[in-house]
Amino acid sequence: MKNKTHPQLPRPHGVSGFTLVELLTVIAIIGVLAAIIIPTVGKVRESAQRTVDASNLREILKAAMLYAADHNDRLPDPAALAAEFPDVAPAFRFPAALARAGLLTDPSVYFARNDPHFNGTYPTAIIDPESAGRNQLAVAFTTGRSLAWEFVGGVRLGDVPTTPVAFTRGLTSTGTWSPATGVYGDAGGYVAFLGGNVVYQPSVAGRLISNASGRTVDDLRQAIPYNETNPAKIYGTPPGSASLLGSLTGTAATAGP
Repeated sequence: MKNKTHPQLPRPHGVSGFTLVELLTVIAIIGVLAAIIIPTVGKVRESAQRTVDASNLREILKAAMLYAADHNDRLPDPAALAAEFPDVAPAFRFPAALARAGLLTDPSVYFARNDPHFNGTYPTAIIDPESAGRNQLAVAFTTGRSLAWEFVGGVRLGDVPTTPVAFTRGLTSTGTWSPATGVYGDAGGYVAFLGGNVVYQPSVAGRLISNASGRTVDDLRQAIPYNETNPAKIYGTPPGSASLLGSLTGTAATAGP
């Protein structure tokens, strides 16, 4: 007996589908596209946030220079502000002075969203609104906080334009950023100079100007104003280590070559 072949029934009109091979192919293509697109989106977001950080640092620099115009050409100097803010850690006196003067009251400019040491919540104020003398800082601004920036105290408007005023937290004496405590790890950071420019550098080694000559230096301590009796100091908030430049109470400048 001959085998009868049954004709294949046509699909109902308007009904379509995919074979298993087609589905696996589409899934593979989606996986490849995701592998390409997701890292790109992450880099775009990171780049956009760093642009915001640079803008915030410019605002801090401009406010500090406006402050100097009303304070004998001196930018905020935590060492000189002890009497005004007696119960405030020196590193926090720089933003405190700008806030008290009404020049920069937005606390968010002192934090970077990509910073692994940022808890994700911005404080609502810098100065404690209950402080009658406006000389106390808001607890949420200081307690357990790591500011994204470190500040140089002891700078005057008459200093050379290449003088650093503030920079991304985590800079070491070798001109590189710490992978453990840097805001962007060891990828680099921003430096704001007295001349008004804010520059991103993977490393500042050989890009800073000595405080004693026109030579280039790696160590930012050798690029800020120095004299034996009253050197400028670098102020930073935790986390820190012996290899970092800034400290809560200030790290003194050293004489450049």
